[in-house]
Amino acid sequence: MNKIVKFIQLLLFTLLLVSYLLGAESFYIAPSIEYKKVILEGLVYHITSIKQFDPLLDIETVVTNTKLSDVLKEKNYDIIINANFFDPNSKEPVGLVVKNYELIHLPIKRGVFGITSDNKAIIDIFNINIKLKIDNTIIPINNLNSPRGADQITIFTNFFGKETKIMDNAVAGVDIEVSLDGKIPSLGTISGKITNIYYGVKKSIIKDNSCIISLGGTALKYLPYFRLDKKIDIIVESNPPITLKEAVCGGPILLKNGEIIFDKTGEIPFTSDIINSRHPRTVIGITDDKIFFIVIEGRNNNSLGLTIPETCELIKNMGIRDAINLDGGGSSQKIIWGNLINQVSERSVPVGIGVKNNYPYKNPIYLSFKEKDDIYIRKGEKLKLDLLLQDENYHPYPITYSMLTWTITNNNIDFNSSKLEIEGRELGESSLTIYLSNLEATKKIYIWDYVSLKIEIDKDKLYLGDSIFPKIYAIDNFQRVKILSLDRLKFDPSYFKRNGKELIAINSGITTLSYTFENLSATYTIEIMSNIIEDFEEDKKWNIRGKNYNPESTFYKLTSDAYTGKSSLMLVYDSKEENSFIYVDLNILIPPDKTSFSIALKGQGNGWIRLLFYDDDGTPWVLDLTTTLQYDFNKWTTINKDFTEIRPLISTSKNNPKMPLRLASIYLVGLTNKISGNLLIDSLNFK
Repeated sequence: MNKIVKFIQLLLFTLLLVSYLLGAESFYIAPSIEYKKVILEGLVYHITSIKQFDPLLDIETVVTNTKLSDVLKEKNYDIIINANFFDPNSKEPVGLVVKNYELIHLPIKRGVFGITSDNKAIIDIFNINIKLKIDNTIIPINNLNSPRGADQITIFTNFFGKETKIMDNAVAGVDIEVSLDGKIPSLGTISGKITNIYYGVKKSIIKDNSCIISLGGTALKYLPYFRLDKKIDIIVESNPPITLKEAVCGGPILLKNGEIIFDKTGEIPFTSDIINSRHPRTVIGITDDKIFFIVIEGRNNNSLGLTIPETCELIKNMGIRDAINLDGGGSSQKIIWGNLINQVSERSVPVGIGVKNNYPYKNPIYLSFKEKDDIYIRKGEKLKLDLLLQDENYHPYPITYSMLTWTITNNNIDFNSSKLEIEGRELGESSLTIYLSNLEATKKIYIWDYVSLKIEIDKDKLYLGDSIFPKIYAIDNFQRVKILSLDRLKFDPSYFKRNGKELIAINSGITTLSYTFENLSATYTIEIMSNIIEDFEEDKKWNIRGKNYNPESTFYKLTSDAYTGKSSLMLVYDSKEENSFIYVDLNILIPPDKTSFSIALKGQGNGWIRLLFYDDDGTPWVLDLTTTLQYDFNKWTTINKDFTEIRPLISTSKNNPKMPLRLASIYLVGLTNKISGNLLIDSLNFK
């Protein structure tokens, strides 16, 4: 989870730092509905906040066999988002669907977003069962508005379509037509009367105000209970026992009471791809007084999408209490006033959620730009503006561009009124004011370009063996900063070697870093100071000694596999038995002003790696380089230690060694096991 937190923190850092890459749209859809678009580098998402308990808003489940945009236009919704996962072939939704108190599809063990009978938003897992009562006989129902299986009893309403359907493994059965007194409720009982019985059929027509109860296979044992004109009760039970006005299914549940719980809900598992890959996402969140529709873009050049864990962190940082993931990917969509705002093309989905502004229409009084903030446009680029004409209740009205007039304070932008498009001509700032009759909207416009580059490193002093993490910034004429990739950073490989974003100093001297971006360039001069006491560049005839080790198979040599310079010391060792010690005597006097050191190690083996020191009084002190009896440095690893970490090897009254120290040996210890291995040592550096 730490990687996810760091990713979101990086996004928030970028939001503050790289301001010119950000843009935001913000406008009201109704007095209690606000829309915002957030653009970061690599991530774009859309947030719609809706106040709960507003009597002049309708929040409804949308069930359709066409595109959501068509439903929006037909039913006059102001905003629609997608909801349930679904079968791509049959378009049957997965999990619970409730519309205007009517139960349309049964749940599975997945999260549900719903609106209760008292108009309160809820996110939970629901278990809903249907049963029939004929006289005193109770008959369980297997499914609702889903093709009947071989040995099932399934209820069909006209939400399923014009006629019933059976699965491929099912055979013809008996369909019973029931005239209903109302809708099948999300919780409670509805009565009906049997009006027709169709024998030996695979499908039947579903009439208005009726349902079909389809029996097949072993479920035909219940057929004797069904007779023409017989009264039937359809009973719906729910746990939790909450009456749902509207409901859709998604999953996983992301947050509960502000805590991330996506992997602790007990829901039917999702594939690893859904959880751990970055995709477009649709999320619903709730607080005590608001509902949030959040759509995260993905799979495009401007937005990578997010994993489920990353989505959780983002949503949690918004202060949302409870949240649920809905269908995403190509199904993720938000449509406002007929415009799909997060995808290039619209996918047909069977279930969505629509919101309707029922405030009264008035004369338009607001002319505004959709862009909330000042507009930054790069010199030579074009940008299409979005204008909104709204009444006091934020209903939109069409704008005739030919009726617009405008003024510009400076001549550094061009404005095409027929396209509502601006172009940046010269660096600087300007203001564009657009007039429509007695209404006006003004927007500050800043024309920018990169004017300089800057290279920064994270150390004031750089010593041989040190690592640095350069940062490259492009700066524009408004002193805004963009972090650039290190891919184009150039350096002398005789002074540095690269490890990802890290540069490791491998030789002392003066060198430069350079970077070119577009028509700009920058250089940074660095002095790499030599503070290495031992770099193992020449054989100093170091002594090997010890206890219970094998002299024939224990030796050292210089090897060209070096951390810095041209060579390192390779110790090959082997012990005869347990309780063994193998020393390489270095005998290095440490300058008294040094307080810490670093050493580079590589190799695999067993044995506890330690350093043996003697102070000015001859008292022995030790410092552990590893804390286990095995080590595995599959690449060069720098270990940094402070001299405050050393401890006496034998009992002494001293709390601290008397300086200066002498590094006597690097040695390996095997107490209860034989030890062996290959250990490379380089760049012993005191600071």
